[in-house]
Amino acid sequence: MNIDKDLQKDYPNVEEIPEELLGDNISLKKILHLIGNGKKVVDFGCATGYLANLLQKRDCVVTGVEINPDAAKVAEKYCEQVIVANLDFVSVQEILPNQKFDVVVFGDTLEHLRNPWKVLAETKQILNEDGYVVASIPNIAHGAIRLSLLQGRFDYMDFGILDNTHLRFFTRKTVNSLFEQAGYLADIVDCTKLDCFAESRLIPKNNRDEFDPNTIKKIEEDSDSDTLQFIIRSYSSPESQLEYTQSQL
Repeated sequence: MNIDKDLQKDYPNVEEIPEELLGDNISLKKILHLIGNGKKVVDFGCATGYLANLLQKRDCVVTGVEINPDAAKVAEKYCEQVIVANLDFVSVQEILPNQKFDVVVFGDTLEHLRNPWKVLAETKQILNEDGYVVASIPNIAHGAIRLSLLQGRFDYMDFGILDNTHLRFFTRKTVNSLFEQAGYLADIVDCTKLDCFAESRLIPKNNRDEFDPNTIKKIEEDSDSDTLQFIIRSYSSPESQLEYTQSQL
């Protein structure tokens, strides 16, 4: 398959990350917790296979799907199979015919797609009856974004919420809408946090002194002002959702 180089995301040279070194505020750790052990998993946007490597140690069998062929080659060490594909131009059924999975993972991937609604809808066909989707999605309503917009700034970055390969942007409300429109029971179960004025390559840099204190206070009063990513676990059937909810009681 011909993959347009301009559509690829270059990844840091990260392959093996010990799970014990992951902090509680890291989306990778939260995703691992939601997947659990002994699952058949497909990881859309598997990059160099760092999630697959951790899942292997949890007795999971992982199929990776990745747009970047160089990253996919590395991920082959940790996946049962890696498919190089661009989900904007091929369907889920085309690349995974007659396959079923316990968990489908979209780790910071849906926002890179032209039509994530379509991809999510197609994904229902490869889920087992009690299967579910686990996803992380950046929050465009983060306080740092709101503050920079007040100064007329919306500058793309190499990483983070304004990653220069992002095509779609989501708030809590539109994350729920995305999954509901695709036929899922939307369930934002967790999030990662980052302070509005934190020094980070993941958000725009803002100088607190350049803003009216009342404006900052108003923004910080919103519960999602420091939400970096939403962590989602969603089922396509009410019965599966009910079973999961009861298991948590």
